[in-house]
Amino acid sequence: MKVQAVVQEPPKKDVRKPRSENVGLDQTGAFFVDHTCIDCDTCRYMAPDFFKRKNSQSAVLAQPETKEQRLQAFQALLSCPTYSIHVADKDREAQQEAEESFPRNVYGLDNVFHCGFHSELSFGCASYLVTRPEGNVLVDVPRFVPKLLKRIQAMGGAKYIFLTHRDDVAEHAKWAKALGAERIMHVGETNAQQGTDQVEVKLEGEGPWPLPDGSGDMQIVLTPGHTEHHCCLVYEAQKVLFSGDHLATDSVGEWTTATSPDKGKLGITRRFNWWQVGKQVESCEKLAAFDWVHVLPGHGRPGSVDDAADRKHQIQLLVERETARGLGHLEFDHSGIMPE
Repeated sequence: MKVQAVVQEPPKKDVRKPRSENVGLDQTGAFFVDHTCIDCDTCRYMAPDFFKRKNSQSAVLAQPETKEQRLQAFQALLSCPTYSIHVADKDREAQQEAEESFPRNVYGLDNVFHCGFHSELSFGCASYLVTRPEGNVLVDVPRFVPKLLKRIQAMGGAKYIFLTHRDDVAEHAKWAKALGAERIMHVGETNAQQGTDQVEVKLEGEGPWPLPDGSGDMQIVLTPGHTEHHCCLVYEAQKVLFSGDHLATDSVGEWTTATSPDKGKLGITRRFNWWQVGKQVESCEKLAAFDWVHVLPGHGRPGSVDDAADRKHQIQLLVERETARGLGHLEFDHSGIMPE
């Protein structure tokens, strides 16, 4: 018998008040999380020293003190998709510095940037910008924010917007129009309701596909499972896999509760599988043949494997673990995804 966790919510008029789990609220300039948090994990991986998971939502369990720490907390505040993070005393200078820090460089990758400003329309999906001489590529899209738009334009705009799948399209039409970018998406993921039937480049078949201009540093790979025509992007020049909702790192995966001594670094989240778990596992096996070591997921924390041999090893661990769980099993109780 499955028991679904129930989170008791305060009256509607109090949802923007601090959760009782926050600490240090008596400090000047204290940060806090309110009751509207959707448990997307964004703040916890952007500012992990201060934001933690407590009773199925985020909370501030340590207050930032230095200028650098407060910048990090403000970056998390701006990226919260539901505006659930607040600061007791306004600090316009610090907030402006945080705004101007996006897109921020992904550590260790010279020309890959995290856009911040996650959108509630995509449940807090992370968007990334790749700058390259052949034309920049925006992977999925952030919240449409004019200041962020200007920053991206100053970095060369975007030639293409690659949309991994239907869950994470958010305000794609606004971004495409503002940037004059061509959107790329598998035709099987497009629909009139989200306006993705209007994307400029519709992929057909099983791929893999290069970018439309024929540049050879990126490959689009069909990875069905999470949705029927989900796609990932492999950026070979920096050995990056933009995995969308297909492949996650161990910080957010359900497999962290596995009893195996070698749990692995990679996995899938069954509770957000909208099509077939078995197909998702098969698609992970296919990805082992491509050249990547860094994983930048739409939902989840950036991670990496050591090298090509470790990549194949980690994928094999994933396949063995998920096969043991049963590939026909779907679990639609979406509560309690994250470990406390």
